[in-house]
Amino acid sequence: MSANKNSFKYKFYGDIMPKIYGIGAAVVILGAMFKILDWPGATLMIGIGLTTEAAIFFLSSFEPKHEDVDWAKVYPQLSPTYNGDGMPLMPQSAVGSTPMKDSTTQKFDKVLEDAKIGDDLIENLGKGIKNLAASAEKLGSVSDAAVATSEYADNVRNASRTLVDMNQSYSKTASALVEMSSASTDAKEYHEQVVTVTKNLSALNAVYEMELQDANSHVKVLNKFYSNVSAAMEGLNEAGKETEAFKNQLAQLNANVSSLNKVYGGMLSAMKG
Repeated sequence: MSANKNSFKYKFYGDIMPKIYGIGAAVVILGAMFKILDWPGATLMIGIGLTTEAAIFFLSSFEPKHEDVDWAKVYPQLSPTYNGDGMPLMPQSAVGSTPMKDSTTQKFDKVLEDAKIGDDLIENLGKGIKNLAASAEKLGSVSDAAVATSEYADNVRNASRTLVDMNQSYSKTASALVEMSSASTDAKEYHEQVVTVTKNLSALNAVYEMELQDANSHVKVLNKFYSNVSAAMEGLNEAGKETEAFKNQLAQLNANVSSLNKVYGGMLSAMKG
């Protein structure tokens, strides 16, 4: 953070921004809860929550870089040149010189010792800061979780409606089965009637078969009679033709006789004269 602790940026990002992080996270969680429980105004609340989160991330992008504190000045054990004797190794140029502890460092060590702040506590403090940073990074996934939860809720509602439709279908099927069961007696009587009708039809078919055979016999007799009549008609036609020829020959014979009579008459007349 900037060295000027009285600047607005230092106060804003040091005092106000942590509160904004907490309030923004609460708004996002509240919007997600509205969406998950499908309360009225859920869409508006999730929109407000995501907008708040986006604004927080936007502001955090301008947060100044924190200054790295050289803790090796206070705790020599943190120095990469520490030799295990309580003091860091001195550079080669300073070999032979007597290291001097700063009085301020000694006072600070005494304060920490009086407050019983040891290496374990400082290590736990470092772990806590790392966990806090990890939690801040995971805050960005809340929006994704809210969206996924919304989709899950929609799928659950669709599945519920499907189950209701299936229950209605099963109820209708059960009612139909009950009606079919109650109608089994009527179906049995109907089956008996159908069997009786089938027997009657079989008897009628037998009678019809006999009548059909008799009709076929009569048809055969009639066909034979018609064949004989046709033959007789053909004979009559032939006789008619022969009669016509005989008639023609008889007429010709009469004509010849008449001619002979005329000739004989002429001859007789000539002989008398």
